[in-house]
Amino acid sequence: PSTTMSSHFFVSPLKTSSMQFVTEKTPVQLGFCVPLPTPEDINDKEDSPPLLGHQSPHWSIWDGGKIGGRPSWLNPRDLPESPLRCRGLCSKSDDSTNKDGTPLRFIVQVYCPADDVTENEAAFHRSMYVFACPTCCSSSSWLESDSPEKYSDCVRILRCQLPKQNEFYPSVGNEDDYDGDEWRKHTSEYWSRTTKNDKLNLCAVCGQRGKGKCPKQKLWFCGSDHQKEHLRASKLQTQYENDNNHEVSLRYLPSVCYESELVVEEEPRICKSGGEASSNDSTKSDSKKPLFPSKDITDDDADLEQSDLNALTGTSLTEAATGVTDPITLAFYARMAIGGKENDVRDQSFRYSRWPDLENVARKSDGGERDDEADDDDLGPLWIMSDHRPPPSSSEEKLAFPPPCQYCGAPRSFEFQILPQMLHYLLQEPGSSSIGDKSDKISSRHVLTEAQRAILLEAKSKIESGMDLPEGFREQHEAAVASARGALLEITNSKGAKGPNDCVKEGVKEGLDWGTIAIYSCTASCGDGRVSSVDNTGLGAYREEVAWMQPPLD
Repeated sequence: PSTTMSSHFFVSPLKTSSMQFVTEKTPVQLGFCVPLPTPEDINDKEDSPPLLGHQSPHWSIWDGGKIGGRPSWLNPRDLPESPLRCRGLCSKSDDSTNKDGTPLRFIVQVYCPADDVTENEAAFHRSMYVFACPTCCSSSSWLESDSPEKYSDCVRILRCQLPKQNEFYPSVGNEDDYDGDEWRKHTSEYWSRTTKNDKLNLCAVCGQRGKGKCPKQKLWFCGSDHQKEHLRASKLQTQYENDNNHEVSLRYLPSVCYESELVVEEEPRICKSGGEASSNDSTKSDSKKPLFPSKDITDDDADLEQSDLNALTGTSLTEAATGVTDPITLAFYARMAIGGKENDVRDQSFRYSRWPDLENVARKSDGGERDDEADDDDLGPLWIMSDHRPPPSSSEEKLAFPPPCQYCGAPRSFEFQILPQMLHYLLQEPGSSSIGDKSDKISSRHVLTEAQRAILLEAKSKIESGMDLPEGFREQHEAAVASARGALLEITNSKGAKGPNDCVKEGVKEGLDWGTIAIYSCTASCGDGRVSSVDNTGLGAYREEVAWMQPPLD
């Protein structure tokens, strides 16, 4: 995927001076995880590792974001007072060790300015942070749950924003306009030193606010758990690699996911037949036709619009439909085969389409017609199954989702979603092989063919129409589903490991599992970048948003 993008990379809905969104359709941005270069790669090129997130004060290069590793704080001074903990089921258990909830793992952060669409100049710089509970989001927890909807509380979302003129970054983002090597105001270390506040030093494990310095390791930690974890990791690194002179590798820190760069590109345009549009579509017309046309289905029914590929609101769906007979799941599989390198299903880990439902609201208020055909496909996340979706906004007030912003009362709307493919990059060490095994282990790429996509979409259409899948087609449908599931869910895990040391040897992290996580944010992007005086719950200059998580398919 291309990494050449504008400084404010996400394409946002255009607006007029009266805050009315114009009728330009919000494009969907696809996010792809790009593993970081290994130390050997860096040494070969005599180059330094890339600076992700806000590690550089040169904000003109803040494109995309990062997954895993430690958060890179936009506001490095006014941090949450303590590490984030789960507010889900584990915090309500009888286990006294979890009375405050399990410490959350950092998953992803995204740089997504919103000053252009909200008229809030304080949203010139804006980043979203996602944290998840390794206890409640594990495979075993999903299996034990009788109400997966409760697990949305196991994900926490922070939003931070700053005006262009602020205390932490230069007013110009180009490094040629100032001596960037001497600029340190974007680091927590600078503010700890200048304000003489030791608790602004970050934990060496999780990257959140530290509480004390270990006299033995001479590093800061948020508590004794991470202090002990880092000490064990240091010993393991010495044991396996005979290396105690470098920073501890993420391989040996179970609380920290593997780190990758998040880059984005616009989703390829979908043509009527459900495939990716191109200049030579006419030469591929045969492969786009329904494979098993039925006299009961018209051409218009068989040609699936892009809007068919998202959550459906019709009542023809059988409530018990799940798995390979669920049209939502089939549409999800088919949609994942579009975009990325060679349309590899595993490449696509993230989808972004900020507040697209506001566009239709603006059209209606302007006296225009709602463009359902063009825009319904982007009115929300791409759900992975029919079950366990949030209640519609028309539900009872206490059940409606998402709730309005608790800080300003503005409505919340869908902004982006995390796909299950991201788990591969979070839990599996890039290019990993067992310690002692220096052979290259390059996994084969998993790609859905155009014929397999057509089969999935044809099956979706038939199931929604209440038709049985005909003999002959059923076998092809099952084969296409198996291929899609294998491409999407073939993520190395530690189920066969005998213990923590086996996970370390294989470079595999334990915990974390989900179907998809949809994030909803305040459509006013409220706040002026300072510590909030409204509903201040110890989050500093960071405000909390909400998420809805679907369980995994397996």
